[in-house]
Amino acid sequence: MEIEGTKFQEITLLIKSKLVQLEFDNSERKLHEIEKSRAEQDQRVRRLIEDLDYEDRSEWVEYHKTQGTKYYQKQQYEKALFEYYLSILALNDSRMWREFGVALINNIQLNLELLKKPATMELLQFVLYIDTSNIKAYFKLGKFYRSNGQFQTALQYFQQGEKLCQQTQDKESQQDFQKQILDCKRQSRN
Repeated sequence: MEIEGTKFQEITLLIKSKLVQLEFDNSERKLHEIEKSRAEQDQRVRRLIEDLDYEDRSEWVEYHKTQGTKYYQKQQYEKALFEYYLSILALNDSRMWREFGVALINNIQLNLELLKKPATMELLQFVLYIDTSNIKAYFKLGKFYRSNGQFQTALQYFQQGEKLCQQTQDKESQQDFQKQILDCKRQSRN
């Protein structure tokens, strides 16, 4: 399945908006200044990588992903997010998104959560768009909907995740899903 170019743009803009918001929250600069600066930086990065072939782009992605992981390990979550974002900017086709996108988005979600900026529903749905068998995304989406009182929708995600666990024989995760399913059913009755 080919991933639509508009989906690439949507998810990149969503991640960019999270970075801009973090910078705005932690600085005295005006929002439009931050947005302008980010757009200029993104344009410079895109010019740097526009002529790279697949192998060179992959190398770029791996380098910035590794840098992001190093910052994460040092608990420098904003710097980690920026490095992961630089990797995202280099993903220009379905093959690259499938190879690197899910891991990068999972890393971005984790860092956002640690910065008390929880993962958004759009990020989680994009992971499922790329990888329909991503058990973590089903679990996180279920929890997202449950925390917002949308028990029936949450139940659907938990049940789909449980079904995937059965198929992959992941007993431990299956038990987690079963617990969430029971909790959802109890809460929806109240």
